[in-house]
Amino acid sequence: MTEGGRARLARRQAELLSALVRPEAYLPGFDAERVRAAAASLRSKRVRAIARTWPRLAAALGPDFAGEVSRHVVEHPSPPADGALSDGRAWARDLAARSRLPWEGRLELLAVELRWRWGADGRRRQRRFAAGLAVGRPLRLAVAVRGHWVGERWLRFPR
Repeated sequence: MTEGGRARLARRQAELLSALVRPEAYLPGFDAERVRAAAASLRSKRVRAIARTWPRLAAALGPDFAGEVSRHVVEHPSPPADGALSDGRAWARDLAARSRLPWEGRLELLAVELRWRWGADGRRRQRRFAAGLAVGRPLRLAVAVRGHWVGERWLRFPR
């Protein structure tokens, strides 16, 4: 394949990827209905992956889960390279910023952030030591500590 052929192929692949993650993108030369169906399938797969990775948050949101996570997937069309854990973390933090994160979701987010840290490159690494706090209304408190020699310890009030 010539250099020009490689460049055209790379450009077409980038256009296809853009059309798959952004449903409003038009891709000449492809069946628009099939591209939309493939894009919807990829979004649905992402929603299911987040639900499997964040089960307590999914259960806590109940019937609101599908709408909330679908909104996140549409607003952030390209998933993080680090997978559903990072994708769900970004979504949970967005819910927290909008005061929509339920208590069980706060605990699950605290557990994830206690076990993992994300570097500037966006990749996650296991934490050796961490401490965290979650506060909810009505008065709820959870304090968690993770250390090399003590493992994870949680204190919740009220139990």
